[in-house]
Amino acid sequence: MKNENLPKSLYGGAWAKPANHLQGIACDEEHRYMYMTFTDRLIKVDMAKNEIVASVTGLLAGSIYGGGAHLGCLCYRDGKVYGSLEYKAAEKFYVAVFDCEKMTAMDMNYKTSGVMTTLYMDEVVRDYTDDLDVGEHDNTPDTLGHRYGCSGIDGITFGSMPGDKGGKEYMFLSYGIYRHLTRQDDDYQVLLVFDPDTFVSLPFDQDHPHMQGPKLYKKLFVYTGNTNYGVQNLEYDQDTGDLWMMVYEGRKPQYPNYPVYLVDGSIPPHEETLRIYGKAYPENLRGEVLTLKEGAGQYHSESGVWGIPVMPGKADTGFISLGGDLFYVAESGKENDLQYGYATLMRLNRKDWTFSKVE
Repeated sequence: MKNENLPKSLYGGAWAKPANHLQGIACDEEHRYMYMTFTDRLIKVDMAKNEIVASVTGLLAGSIYGGGAHLGCLCYRDGKVYGSLEYKAAEKFYVAVFDCEKMTAMDMNYKTSGVMTTLYMDEVVRDYTDDLDVGEHDNTPDTLGHRYGCSGIDGITFGSMPGDKGGKEYMFLSYGIYRHLTRQDDDYQVLLVFDPDTFVSLPFDQDHPHMQGPKLYKKLFVYTGNTNYGVQNLEYDQDTGDLWMMVYEGRKPQYPNYPVYLVDGSIPPHEETLRIYGKAYPENLRGEVLTLKEGAGQYHSESGVWGIPVMPGKADTGFISLGGDLFYVAESGKENDLQYGYATLMRLNRKDWTFSKVE
């Protein structure tokens, strides 16, 4: 990792509608370019010059898409930026794959040859559209359909499987989870795992979407208590192999509702009976479960959940592990109807799990 002379702050611009707030950030291993998404567009920033040099746009509502596109959390791997891409109104979910070398100009349309391709996420579609035992689902938090409370996808990262640091690299994709105070099937974060060696990413047209994607390798569960739209940013810790989960806090009173959870990268998934109940679920449902890191933040004895009580910056809108306890953390907001975003260099103190700006 090249962590010398890193910019202390990087600016991703300020954007008018239809752009929405900053959703995710990523950078290449050489730290030449940073990438930021503002929901409907991807921005490329020259890190040495702190200058926006390219963008991909056009991810808007097509004729069948009422609610439009949502490009969320980002991650980088082998010359490509990957991002979760939702079309909820059409009940279709993808991973967008951007070729970094082909991002060469501002306002490039996403259909420009080779710039963006996609992977269809059929497992997400199945859980999102599941009517369960109530016989309905809607794109609303109050609906009682959606298996595991699935509201779509957001967090995405690449890394080795917990318990196998330095081993084969996989893509991890996290569900959004609707916030609901009375359900009994929405208290886990759900991570889908895919083998990148199987990826065949196809050209994409949001008005005529394909439905081809990789086979699911694993489905993993993390017991945190219900959250509000699940893991917003998911990041593999380059130092430890842990998985950072930045969330919008839940509201169930029996849980601590932390904003940050850390999966222990040293402990492999293990099968156990899930605390998921309802007519639509098998009795004593089993699943592969990941372990929250003991000692990372505070312990809530009533639920048995570990979590970090203070989120650094606006890490739920962008968070990158660089190694050596260094991270880029998003700062985002809105001013004069413009959505702006920064990435700030911060250092983690692993004794008390606090972050401080690098001066």
